[in-house]
Amino acid sequence: MADRLFRPNAVPAYSISGNLNGMDNIRNIGLSLNSENLSVSQNGNFSFNRQLGEGDAYELDIERKPARQDCTIANETGVIGQNNVNGIEINCANDESAPLFSLDRLHKIRLTMTYEEWKAFELDTLRSNYSINDASGPALTWTSWTHSEIYRQADFDYLDDQGEVLDSVPKVGFKMQGNTSRQYPVDYESNPAKPRRFSFAIKFDEKFDEDESVYACIDANGIPTSVGPGQLPCLGIVAQNIPEYPEADDRVFMGVEKLRFRFNRDDPSYQREVLTHQLLNQIGVPVARATHAQVELVITGAVGQTLYGQALPQTYNMGVFIMMEQVDKPYLKRYFDKNNYLFKVGAPGNLAGAPVVASNCDPYEDRDSATFFNANFCVIGVEKSDPDSAEEWLGTANYLNPNFVNTEINKKDANGNAIGNVSQFLPYKPTYDLKSKKKSIADARIALREFAQFLQTNPPPSVAELGQKFDIPGFIKAQAAEIVVGAVDHYVRVANNYYLYFNEHSNKWVYMPNDFDYTFIDVPGSDCDNNPTLNACTPLNYDAFTDIIEMRAFPSGNNPYWAGEQFYPNDPPILWNLVFSEQSNKAALYQEIQSILDEFFNWSIVGPLLQERKNRLDQAILSTDAAIRPANLDGGSGCADAYNPEEIEGNEAGFCNPARASIKRFIDERRVILQQEINAN
Repeated sequence: MADRLFRPNAVPAYSISGNLNGMDNIRNIGLSLNSENLSVSQNGNFSFNRQLGEGDAYELDIERKPARQDCTIANETGVIGQNNVNGIEINCANDESAPLFSLDRLHKIRLTMTYEEWKAFELDTLRSNYSINDASGPALTWTSWTHSEIYRQADFDYLDDQGEVLDSVPKVGFKMQGNTSRQYPVDYESNPAKPRRFSFAIKFDEKFDEDESVYACIDANGIPTSVGPGQLPCLGIVAQNIPEYPEADDRVFMGVEKLRFRFNRDDPSYQREVLTHQLLNQIGVPVARATHAQVELVITGAVGQTLYGQALPQTYNMGVFIMMEQVDKPYLKRYFDKNNYLFKVGAPGNLAGAPVVASNCDPYEDRDSATFFNANFCVIGVEKSDPDSAEEWLGTANYLNPNFVNTEINKKDANGNAIGNVSQFLPYKPTYDLKSKKKSIADARIALREFAQFLQTNPPPSVAELGQKFDIPGFIKAQAAEIVVGAVDHYVRVANNYYLYFNEHSNKWVYMPNDFDYTFIDVPGSDCDNNPTLNACTPLNYDAFTDIIEMRAFPSGNNPYWAGEQFYPNDPPILWNLVFSEQSNKAALYQEIQSILDEFFNWSIVGPLLQERKNRLDQAILSTDAAIRPANLDGGSGCADAYNPEEIEGNEAGFCNPARASIKRFIDERRVILQQEINAN
């Protein structure tokens, strides 16, 4: 039966319509009626253009769900009679993951690990030192002194407010996360020693199908063993290889495969990152959801076994963390309804410069098995953090030799030179790291390279041409939010902390910022323009992180502005420059900023939210057992992470950094600056 759009007057035609309820405002819903597609952007009545005749069959389908929602449809099929069809009902509601990220409660998590797994976690941290080189060149100690991405095993419990188990998932993957924020997981300065707060990830579908004992100290037969209890290189810890667990394949918890837990790095208020994610999600920027969760760690052992001189089991209140949605394949399907190329971009990656467009680079995946260092490895690739085996780590001639294995691998002196034995394996850390469809890296690399080549065309592409390949409105919305909250550790200033996703539905690349631990922060700068030789100004420009309250979106007199300070001495932010070469996009940015000022960025709105959250978190934070970051590790000041709710709106003289603005002062004064700029333009 053919659909009929145009019919002779003698043949009546009937319309197909219905009602949509419960859809949020993040993204449209896509409907189809036979061969016609319809995009619906708001709740209420909808109607298809195509009309059908008596006796025609119809079937309405949901082709694309709204972001993070599931929808049901009623009366979607039938046969046309002698009346219009108007009884189709579509009802949408948040999907099963929504309660997990609710902002209305302090979530509670319990992780239970065996003594052996906890110690193996410490061993992985200790032995995965690659601070001399990575696969493409010299490494930075602050990002490479520990690098392991090996999953250890734990049991996961999701608890109610009274600590009773709501749901459990056995044998999940557990690993440390972070770049410059990584911690040694044990504080041996405490008496007794105890775990330290660090960022970590939980993976519900981890099958443990790799060699988790790769960093072992060994005996004469090459078997993992205890070497030198209390002494380096292994502190007497026996590495553990975990039996495979295929039952976890495709396993999810409340619709998610992974969760991230971030400690309150440099935020004594515990509030800034969750608040920023709330804003971004509210205005429809594709970012992770974030909420607060209290984490309890239970370490179990055999009868008579002890940990840090204490009988097992031991229970530690690890404190309050930011529990975050993982941006991964399930996220893409929840948000965009389609998995496709997703690149996580690290510094300095802003799609400008020669490396990203180089077609003569060497793909890491095509290297021969003996090549682990090549300065010409492509900057677009799939990260490889750990070796597959001890043989790959140290080489065939060394991996069974205890005199080689049982030493401090990759140790270096003050000048960065190796002392002793080094690994043959070096981690490959591409600037543009493919996180989905990894088996298609060759095609994904070509796609991203072609986009970068397009951006770098001389003369530059027009904004209209750019809009055919890049989601300009989404970029403007994200930049508006970043400017308002001072999220400088991203694309424009640091060329860092964002994803690029290829949206097959629109055939465009989408900008997706992530990691907002540096927001609502203002400290005075060093005036690097007039003092370029200061330590804070060379070779890295720390003024990129300062004077945020006074910062304008665009140049205005001698005032700091968004694209005016770059942390690395790299190429300018090409996307920013192209998008805002057109005046209408500047106007659109101001419009987005104004909307944020009116609807969110106001102390009368934010203040009550933070007070409520402070009251909810206070006792859980104060009862934390775990140690915070010390002064001598990762540049910590000793109080940078220490809880101080006064940072919300208190007296700044008592802050860890007395020069830092409270959240309230940041909002009040930044509103004035941004409103003045908008009014002047």
